[in-house]
Amino acid sequence: DYELLVMAASAIGLSILYNLLQESMFKSDAKKHTALITMMTSLVYFVLSLFEFRHELFSGKHGHGHSDAQEVATAEGEAKKIPSMFSAMKGSILDYALLGTLTASGMYFTNWSLQYLNYTLRVLFKASKILPTVFVSVCFYRRKYSIAEYVNMCVLVLSIVLFSYGDAVGKGKTSAESNFDLIGVFLITVGVIADALTSNFESEVLFKKRQASHSEVMMAASLFGSLYMLVLLVVSGKAPDAFKYAMDNPSLAIKVVVSCSAGYFSITFILKIIKRVGAVSAEIVKSIRRVVSIMLSFLIYGNPFLTWHLVGSLFFLLFVYNTFQAKRAKVLAKANQKKMAVRLAEKKPSANKA
Repeated sequence: DYELLVMAASAIGLSILYNLLQESMFKSDAKKHTALITMMTSLVYFVLSLFEFRHELFSGKHGHGHSDAQEVATAEGEAKKIPSMFSAMKGSILDYALLGTLTASGMYFTNWSLQYLNYTLRVLFKASKILPTVFVSVCFYRRKYSIAEYVNMCVLVLSIVLFSYGDAVGKGKTSAESNFDLIGVFLITVGVIADALTSNFESEVLFKKRQASHSEVMMAASLFGSLYMLVLLVVSGKAPDAFKYAMDNPSLAIKVVVSCSAGYFSITFILKIIKRVGAVSAEIVKSIRRVVSIMLSFLIYGNPFLTWHLVGSLFFLLFVYNTFQAKRAKVLAKANQKKMAVRLAEKKPSANKA
């Protein structure tokens, strides 16, 4: 399927561009302005999701009519009712104020940790979001997981430990190149926990309960997140220095806009792949982009690659493979259940006739 191949290549390519540009930012002095970068990132996501949300409204994909709908003339000359943006939103202000706090916290603490950790370790830690996500879903939403899934999580933890130890050893051997600190581990752990809370809140409250769209959730959360970071800059007294740095280094804004746009559209292609061929193929694409991003990080930026990194990478590949197999098994199980339901439905009429 040529179109599917293009979507997969686009998702991988854009994700790699996102990671490379992000890493280049956090290898410069820009990493000292964590709140500024977080605010700019949130603003880019807000603008992109705003356009997508408006497109959904005008194309009729978002859903319902509302009493305060606007009359918009279509190309055929007919009047089409388009709900206003605020009336079309399904989540409440309180929902998005809370979600904005979680998303901004996750982004802020993750960015802050890069003052102490290298970007490759960030990629691995972000993959570990599954650990607190599972913990929250088990404790608060009573979800159940298999023994194999718990074992796979232990594999991921082992890969992160080995990779982290490799960075610690690297700091002792080549301190000018390697960057590792327990403070960074603490900060990114806080960021990962915030990301996990974000995922559960989005899934259980906004997507399942409120039936909100992805663009609506991203738009509102990003707006609140950017406002929170602006307040943080002003209250902390860092706003003048941060904005002066941004004015003196216009390349920062370019990198943020390009990288965030690449990341946003990479997610869009992943969602399209899920709709077209299912979650298994999307999981393959996501796994490839993670592995390639890690490899390119070492190749392009010359980070020291030690034996501990190699062993940790092998365990990470094992985690990726196990994740893919688990996802594939779930999809096959659902398909078999549907087939069984169809067969039972076909047997009932014949039994009634007899």
